[in-house]
Amino acid sequence: MKKTLISLILLSGCSSTGVDRSNQNEIQKEFYASIESVKPVQLSSEVVTGIVGGATVGVIDELDGNHEDMIAGGLAGAIVGGLFVALFEGSNQAFEYQLKSEREGKFTLIQKEKIDIKTGCVKVRVASKASLFPALKENCTVK
Repeated sequence: MKKTLISLILLSGCSSTGVDRSNQNEIQKEFYASIESVKPVQLSSEVVTGIVGGATVGVIDELDGNHEDMIAGGLAGAIVGGLFVALFEGSNQAFEYQLKSEREGKFTLIQKEKIDIKTGCVKVRVASKASLFPALKENCTVK
């Protein structure tokens, strides 16, 4: 037991804190933008598809049984399918940010996270996905 613990401690010292591997071969661009407006939006959901798919699998799994088994299998499959999709998707609440940048012009970004917009300025990071971060007002003023 002690040897295993010592080995794990030594191996953890060998890990590096370099650049995240998922950032390889990915262009990242950062710029500042002014917030023109923010409104809450509702994201679409695939829960109904999960319910229908789960019910179908449940019924098919019980085809060799009687009607009651097929109904029970369909109901169980619908519950499991719907719950699985709902857990995977998370909340349907998001925010639509109308933004304006000197370099990029006007554009819209939708994200789940609500950010602090007291300064009216955000840093936008665009890679395979775009993200917003609160920024100081001075970053958005024309220089």
